[in-house]
Amino acid sequence: MPKIPKFSPEIANLLGLKEKDFVVYTTLLKLGTAPLRSVAQEAGLSRGTTYDALKSLLQAGLISYVNAKSHRYFTCEDPQKLRGLVVRREVAIQEAREKVEEFIPSLQELLGWSKHRPVVRYLEGESGVRDILEDVLKETKKTKTKTYRVYSSAAIRDLIASAWTGFLQTRIRRGIHVRAISIGSGGKTAGLDERRWLSRESASPTYIFIYADKTAYVSVDEKKRLFGVMIEDEGIAETQKRIFDAMWGFLGS
Repeated sequence: MPKIPKFSPEIANLLGLKEKDFVVYTTLLKLGTAPLRSVAQEAGLSRGTTYDALKSLLQAGLISYVNAKSHRYFTCEDPQKLRGLVVRREVAIQEAREKVEEFIPSLQELLGWSKHRPVVRYLEGESGVRDILEDVLKETKKTKTKTYRVYSSAAIRDLIASAWTGFLQTRIRRGIHVRAISIGSGGKTAGLDERRWLSRESASPTYIFIYADKTAYVSVDEKKRLFGVMIEDEGIAETQKRIFDAMWGFLGS
């Protein structure tokens, strides 16, 4: 008996089938002709799973059957029919590609129509806050001034720093500048940054990053767990920049 090949889930999916469909297919090849019960027993699958697989194989044209008294006997077609299945999938993919090309212009028009609506993401924990910090550096790097603004709060400064301990060094290495308005005690310049204080006493429960066409708000819940909200909207970001810049000028006067 020759070795029965195994089909990976990836190959099965490309052919529009499931991995278990090929388990049943190769089992039936080995048996020659057999009823559902025998196929299921030999394949080590339930009758329900085997029935579904046989149905898929019938639709794909890879097997056929004959009715004999109280049983339906299944038989594999020539394995070369797999080539035909591949061709049919290629034709279907080409047709789908052509349809997608037709739809893309209309979809892009919809995108343009909805651009005035902000894109909002909610992120949780240190990993979510690190995503925000990485986005701040990535998007700021693309801007002309390579500068972002931040309202820095002593209340959660250390928690945010723990989300990405190498953030400061990475920011400086990438040549990204920052202007920070600090709320609460502590905070110092470290390179490519400027800092002014709104208050050295009371702190704020929220950090606010203003960068590119985005704003991001990082805070903590009642259990001191970090969470953040990122808003991508040019109008909101521009308004926050103007407020920040006016405050920056006032604090420097």
